[in-house]
Amino acid sequence: MSASNGDGHGEQVVITATVASAKRLARVIVFAFETCEDEGCPLSHLQKIALIEAALIEYDGFEADLSTLTRLGAMFRELPQGD
Repeated sequence: MSASNGDGHGEQVVITATVASAKRLARVIVFAFETCEDEGCPLSHLQKIALIEAALIEYDGFEADLSTLTRLGAMFRELPQGD
């Protein structure tokens, strides 16, 4: 996990956001499993795996997106300000 622009603060923000969002994603998955069980239609082992796989596929690339946005933000801040 690294923002390749050498900005330690930007890299730290990306890592923090990635970890925080991964925790939220995990909670959503657990909540989905519990909701299905509470409603009387528990998921099978294969259905749980499929749900986790779908979540991971959707989540893949999130860190790269954050790194890109962090670098773009730094570049925009470095642009000269017009009067």
